[in-house]
Amino acid sequence: MGCTLTDFTDVPDTAAQVMRLTNAAFAEYEGAMEVDEAWTAWYLRRPGTEPALCQAALDGDRLVSQVLVCVQELQLGGERTRCGIIDSVATYPDYRRQGLARALMERAHEALAAAGVEASVLYTNPAGHPYRFYERMGYLTRAQGAMFMGPRPGWGGCAPPPVDAAEHGAALRALLDGYFAGYEGYAPLDEALWRWHKLDPPGEAPTIIGEMTGAGPISTATFARADVKLPSGTRTVCVAYDLAADVMNADQVGSLLAAAPEETVLLILDEAAPECQMLGDLGLEREVGEVAMVLPFAGHVRDALADHRGPWYFMVESLVGV
Repeated sequence: MGCTLTDFTDVPDTAAQVMRLTNAAFAEYEGAMEVDEAWTAWYLRRPGTEPALCQAALDGDRLVSQVLVCVQELQLGGERTRCGIIDSVATYPDYRRQGLARALMERAHEALAAAGVEASVLYTNPAGHPYRFYERMGYLTRAQGAMFMGPRPGWGGCAPPPVDAAEHGAALRALLDGYFAGYEGYAPLDEALWRWHKLDPPGEAPTIIGEMTGAGPISTATFARADVKLPSGTRTVCVAYDLAADVMNADQVGSLLAAAPEETVLLILDEAAPECQMLGDLGLEREVGEVAMVLPFAGHVRDALADHRGPWYFMVESLVGV
């Protein structure tokens, strides 16, 4: 169909076009949510997202296929590595099987390598066709994760209350950075990423809870409401993420999740993470599989990946969009 391959600097009415394409392409995908233009504009402002790295196929002025790219420093193979995060690889159904996604992925890889990025990272469902497509492009499965869902736990003790994310931002960031220091795929929280993710999302702000002491927070979690497509249909759930504590155990996980503002709680975790072993006892069940995949560009990254493996931090903004 004679499409033009370019980057996002040439895409007119970008947020509206990305919204329409994203909703059309992921209409039947489990774990996805329908997005609006305000959400899309916010997502395109994600720190590290550069229009010149995001790739597009245009039919005239119409965006028909896309690859979003965000560059962030992630913990990978025991090192901090400049990574390209590949998101929202999408093509309208009537433009599929023309090689557009592959061509745009190859363009994204070339642009990332030229920009000095050392690895590419993405997430996908291991049961779907995209997983095999990414394997053929050289991506390696780095971590097996899952979406867990269930009723908000009842808890006899007191759940931590909401905290002011602006007032206590520096202390909460330090707690999260310390807790996830050994996790791969984690982006240490600078002020710009914290503000984008926690303070400035469109619509209702996420609820951040914390158990505070005179020395600062000793536990925290974040909750965001989302209408998510699941095998049983679209449901309003409370996405729980960034659970961290000075000492994490089953009681602490139950206490944090008991503060969820919705009755149904959803988490996405590495199946090797210690919290996963506690979720079944709290009544949460595995719903959908997810994998983290990595394509190293630099030799030292390949060596680091061979020498080190930790639990993976699954980015909820890339997987659910909150």
